[in-house]
Amino acid sequence: MVDLTAVSTSELQTVAKALRADRLRFPLTSLGLRAMGVESEALLALNSLDRTAAMSLLDALCLERARTPRAPQLVWTGPDGRASAARDTAVVLATLFQQARERVLVVGFTFDHADQVLRPLWDAIRRGVTARVFADSGAAELFSTRNWPFGPPFPEVFAFEATAGVFASMHAKCVVVDGRHTLITSANFTDRGQTRNIEVGALIDDVALAESIESQFQETSHFRRLR
Repeated sequence: MVDLTAVSTSELQTVAKALRADRLRFPLTSLGLRAMGVESEALLALNSLDRTAAMSLLDALCLERARTPRAPQLVWTGPDGRASAARDTAVVLATLFQQARERVLVVGFTFDHADQVLRPLWDAIRRGVTARVFADSGAAELFSTRNWPFGPPFPEVFAFEATAGVFASMHAKCVVVDGRHTLITSANFTDRGQTRNIEVGALIDDVALAESIESQFQETSHFRRLR
């Protein structure tokens, strides 16, 4: 039995496209999958089928998921219970960046330890992924000099600047990848938020939600592009 329920939609799509374009050899290997940016070992179960059947199964799964969004997944930083089904915040964040193929939206309040937290995002940008970072004015002003130690290529950076009569600061924390996968979390993009605090979030596979969040930030007049 081939059980791919735990494999992300983006990984299924990546493997299906690579097989169709003859960029991935069959039978599949761990090394070949990692070369495509795919980490899930569960996909090796496709080797119990022939290449044509494996491609048909992948296409069917991708079509099914396009019609029916997957249930949200709990994302957690902090000590786990023995029976916890939560996914680790730092792992989920890195995986989202690694699997990005077109665009990434990052919304955050504060950032630190970028060499660990944001390195997968830099790798994605070097692959040609477009990245936009929305942050509060102070964090945005310092982002390129203090929180992006890698040098070029850089993400686009937008600062929240409240107009007269608007008493607010930008405190949201979320990531949207390829207009489909959304991580909404209490965790900042910091070492404490990703690895030490108790933080809770949800990973949601839903095109409508992802596109709504993208539009909400990209169309508001309260953000000014800095870079």
